[in-house]
Amino acid sequence: MHVLIAVALCLVVVGCRDVALQRSPSVRLLECPPPPTPQCQPAAWSGEPLDTSTVPPHRDERFWWRIRPVRGAATDAQEYAVCFFGSQRGALTRGTTAQQQLVAVHLIAADSLAVTGSDFVPNGYRSIGSISRSGETILAGVLPDGSRLARVVSIGGTLTDASSIRIAPLPIEQQQWTSHPALSSDGALIVVASNREGGYGGLDLWYSRRLASGQWDTLRNLGPAVNTPCDELSPFIAADGTLLFASNGHESVGGYDLFAAPLQRTPSGVVAGTPTNLRPPINTSADELFPSTPGDWRTLLYWSSNHRERNFDLYVADRVERPKALPPAVAHDEEPTDSDETPRARVRGKVRTSDKRPVASADVSVRDIERRRTVARTETDSSGTFEVTVPTERELELTAQSESGFYDTRRLRISRDDTLVTLAEDLTIPEVLTLRINFPHDQARVPYEFVLDSNGMQTDRRWSDELDRVAANILRYRDRIKRVVLVGHTDPNGSDAYNLDLGRRRVEFVIEELEKRGVPRSLLEGLSAGERQLLPRRAGEPTDVYYRRNRRVELSKVLQ
Repeated sequence: MHVLIAVALCLVVVGCRDVALQRSPSVRLLECPPPPTPQCQPAAWSGEPLDTSTVPPHRDERFWWRIRPVRGAATDAQEYAVCFFGSQRGALTRGTTAQQQLVAVHLIAADSLAVTGSDFVPNGYRSIGSISRSGETILAGVLPDGSRLARVVSIGGTLTDASSIRIAPLPIEQQQWTSHPALSSDGALIVVASNREGGYGGLDLWYSRRLASGQWDTLRNLGPAVNTPCDELSPFIAADGTLLFASNGHESVGGYDLFAAPLQRTPSGVVAGTPTNLRPPINTSADELFPSTPGDWRTLLYWSSNHRERNFDLYVADRVERPKALPPAVAHDEEPTDSDETPRARVRGKVRTSDKRPVASADVSVRDIERRRTVARTETDSSGTFEVTVPTERELELTAQSESGFYDTRRLRISRDDTLVTLAEDLTIPEVLTLRINFPHDQARVPYEFVLDSNGMQTDRRWSDELDRVAANILRYRDRIKRVVLVGHTDPNGSDAYNLDLGRRRVEFVIEELEKRGVPRSLLEGLSAGERQLLPRRAGEPTDVYYRRNRRVELSKVLQ
């Protein structure tokens, strides 16, 4: 029966030849060549990107994703991986493609790291790569001097002093390239990347379990659900048991993408479930590697990517809950549903430019703040005058905007006894919009909640709402705009070179936020003036107020 089965299987293979068994020439079989080596052929990813817009979508989602580079980790070197020792302390792997070192870091904010030590690599080793920790156990991938074969070792010491590091090879068979160790939170499971024989092609993910004796079992392949003929590498085992890893196989956005797969431990081994792509904009057409988190990966995730200037930098994504008072299912421009009995009043006003010229055909809209809907809309006439009818006894926001300029807003609340209200002050649309998003000292990515006014004083307007308005204005007239130029300005505190860089980083923050709101990056041009265009100082103006006024990003439009 075994002979008949072998013959039946081989008949479907083209190129088999008829051969006789040496011990029994009367028995003939088909000798088949080995199957061809599997080719790395990832499928194109298709699906819905993560929601990164602060504007509530039509679907009922209660959160949005905020994605940005990690400040303090973006240098001229390549930043590859971060391993956290608790919620704030950790170690960062950085260096070049040929040689990497570790450096101790401290997490200041979700998108800000402070380096607390010097780069180091233990004596006798040319490179020390990504590390993983569980309790007192720390594993690292290392490259010994004079060897191109990576090894996984157990390390000890302070991680801030190379002379204190102790190296102990991990007692598992490592005859091939083996690196990128990932430890489970209980320290009983290791996943590594290796090109050892018996895999599915390229680098595969393999696992080993700690036995009751304390020794490690032999490495076993995680199987075809995770591994492909392409490369799978940089694994991370989350606290909930989910395996995060990078692959240039499966369904790919491009390059190496990040994936998540469930892991199930059974008495006979570990079973990996079907991976899911972590989706754009976490995954890009470039390479994303080394996922990690100090907590729940579904709400806070770190990884490395080279999608900017082909240099690997550290990025973070955190899930931000939407305010409960602002239901995400309600669109901004939903038509009013007030009944005919709702008291109404007429509002008249004028719109002008900064130099007092009337603005004709300006778009004027009135929004019910609590209900988050537009309740009136009109345009100005040739004299810049408008009139709209609005509900009374409501908190309203009146906005005027134009093609060549930006916008001006006014808060209104009209008594039910009023039937006609004429605005005492005209709305003024600036041709150069000045944003004073208020940042802590030396910060460019974590602003204070409220923006500053032209006097440098804190307002009640949130920076996120202000950028919503900027994005809405640009998108309203995008067909007539050639580009929008953003210039970052700083106060005079610090060197000229430092302030040029700070202005650039703050402009980049604004550009990224506008992109999240749907503004094409191709429309946005970022520049930095640093401290080179300081505002005139007013008589008797305190230094701190003067400095706050100068910290600004100015926007101007270049029309078609």
